[in-house]
Amino acid sequence: MKPVLLVVDIQNAWLDENKDLKRSVEKRLDAINEAIDWFRSHKRPIIVISHEDRETGTLPGTKPFAFAKSVKIRDSDIRVTKRYPNSFNKTGLEGIVRKLGCDAVVIVGLSASGCVLGTVFGAIDSDITPYLLKDGVASHKEDHVRFAEEICDTITLDKLERIAE
Repeated sequence: MKPVLLVVDIQNAWLDENKDLKRSVEKRLDAINEAIDWFRSHKRPIIVISHEDRETGTLPGTKPFAFAKSVKIRDSDIRVTKRYPNSFNKTGLEGIVRKLGCDAVVIVGLSASGCVLGTVFGAIDSDITPYLLKDGVASHKEDHVRFAEEICDTITLDKLERIAE
């Protein structure tokens, strides 16, 4: 398996408006940042995916659009902006993943019952194998996290270490 990490929508807009979602991200921040560190140390690509929403003012260059500072992303990470829950929809993400020589995505971020699931299904539709990082996705409701982890293939960093090329 040749994985790429997708860090999805951990933006100020969503965290500032929903304390339950913010709490869920904070609970999972160590796992998210450990995944980022793992991908960097293994020289594997990281793609930061941001949701743009004109109605809420979540636009590139604004504070709401920016990622939470506690997430260890870098300016040098690949960036994709989306307008739909599915990160593959009208973004060129499939082409980017393929150009990087990857055949799987490991997904962290939010929301477990929205954009994360949309992205899982988008990966499947693109013949790319999707995995959720165990304890790496967040939601405003903990039941949604458990549900997403139950219905999707979930992977730990230990298992990823054993199966990644």
